[in-house]
Amino acid sequence: MNWFIHGRRGGVAVAVLELLGQLVNFLGGVGPVLFGIALLLVAPFVDRLVLRRKRISFRVLYNSKIGVGPERLSDGSDPTETGPPGLHQVAQLLERMSIVVIRLRNSGSYDIDPDDFDKPLSFTFGGRLVWNARVSDASTGELRQRLREGLRFFPDENKPARDNLLTVRQRLIDRLARRLGGPQGQGQDLPEPTWHGVRLAELTLKRGEKAKLVVVLRESAPGEGDITKIVRHTGKLKDAGMIKDEGQTRRITLPRVSIALVAVLSALLIASQLVQPPDRSIACASGTLRVEGSSVLMATMKTIADEYMRTCGDARITTKPNGSLGGVRTVLESSAADSGGLLALSDGKSNYHDQLHGERLAIVVYFVVVNTGVGLTTIGVDDLRKINNGVWTDWKQVRGKQSLPIRIISRNQNSGTRQLFEHQVLGTGENMLSSDECRQKDRNRSAPVIRCERDDNAEIIRQIAAIPGAIGYADAPSVRDARRAGSITALALDGNVFDASTVVESDYPFWTVEYLYTRTQPKPGSLTADFLQFARTHERAQLRLSEAGFRPCTTKEGLLEPCVLR
Repeated sequence: MNWFIHGRRGGVAVAVLELLGQLVNFLGGVGPVLFGIALLLVAPFVDRLVLRRKRISFRVLYNSKIGVGPERLSDGSDPTETGPPGLHQVAQLLERMSIVVIRLRNSGSYDIDPDDFDKPLSFTFGGRLVWNARVSDASTGELRQRLREGLRFFPDENKPARDNLLTVRQRLIDRLARRLGGPQGQGQDLPEPTWHGVRLAELTLKRGEKAKLVVVLRESAPGEGDITKIVRHTGKLKDAGMIKDEGQTRRITLPRVSIALVAVLSALLIASQLVQPPDRSIACASGTLRVEGSSVLMATMKTIADEYMRTCGDARITTKPNGSLGGVRTVLESSAADSGGLLALSDGKSNYHDQLHGERLAIVVYFVVVNTGVGLTTIGVDDLRKINNGVWTDWKQVRGKQSLPIRIISRNQNSGTRQLFEHQVLGTGENMLSSDECRQKDRNRSAPVIRCERDDNAEIIRQIAAIPGAIGYADAPSVRDARRAGSITALALDGNVFDASTVVESDYPFWTVEYLYTRTQPKPGSLTADFLQFARTHERAQLRLSEAGFRPCTTKEGLLEPCVLR
């Protein structure tokens, strides 16, 4: 996402991310949003299993003309007119008849009894009249019998439904006999029944039970045209019970609404977390800035710079680990135009401190370290000076055990770590360079000591861990992993170790304060000024320093006391 934020649309992206973050906060934060997503996922199941746990579902499976009426021939003649007597009457009867098949099922999680209804389930069929009905494909024979006995037929929904299936079947026989002129129909003048609907009285459906209701219908008015397709239902379950038409397509349903809201909230949450919205506690400035200097802290400084750029999309900050002296020298030699975009990291107070503007960043602790095979845990400062001067060249002279050549591995001349070691520990410069591969005097055989140089502290630690009798120095973060692996030993100096709470009394000399240098005090609102403020005081930058093993100098109460000392 950085390319997008840092591009021409960076302002829009930042605004969108800020809006997303505000929306998530408005909804209560990440926790409540996740809880809301969980509730939405559970809601359809709660609705089905708890709230509306009693449900009847129905579906109209078939609703069409019976399809046994005569068809006219191509010459337009009607076959029934030339057939046997009475055939024309039968054809007229069947021509306007239809069948409706309705599947009923208990789709809820509880049994349904007659007491569960406020109003029984009924079906009407528009202008069509009921001629016959039957129950088929019932889950059990008992269910089929219950439904048959409970069927009631009514002429109007507002009138009582007294007629049962036996009455309908008897009237069907009488009706057919009268229409066909049979013996039962002769001399009778019974009124034509007008049942427009069927009611499922005393309906009992156990969980999962289902059956089909088949209704034979006839259009009430004679004539030609399409068969009426209307099927309507009425009825109501008590409380939150539900009677659902499965054939009715609903665009808005609880599961669909829940899934849509889950998708929206999930997308909102993911988008707001992938790239955090701007932190208003950070003063953002645009422009370019280059940070050079100490390799000890440069990796952490790069992490802090990346943290700043993630929030401040118009800032460009690069880092270059060229040693404390190299970084300070670059700032000193820069032109007035270039110096505003330069920042130097220095291990300790620079010799050019009075010519520059310096800010304290963090405490850096260093160790004198030896290969574990040397067998020491502490060493005197005087012993280190004798080793540097070439008075002692074998560990037998220090520890009184078997012979093992002393091999010194140091930093180069641009190193602030070396400068600190010379000033605070040795009190003088290191001895001459005599070796390239750190094991023999392959560079200068007449030198009093075996001493080689490396460009960074991490490489020094690797060499000391690999070379028997090796001794050197490095910052605490560089030493940490090798100490855990047991390949090197960090030595106490004269029995003392660094303790920030008793730094003066402990008399441990090998530590310093990391400085950030600019040529002059940065202008307020400039990238250099705002980044300096962020690196020194913001909790996110201080967290990165602490994670790397450095102790930030700035606290809510002011500068730490040890930081004031150096």
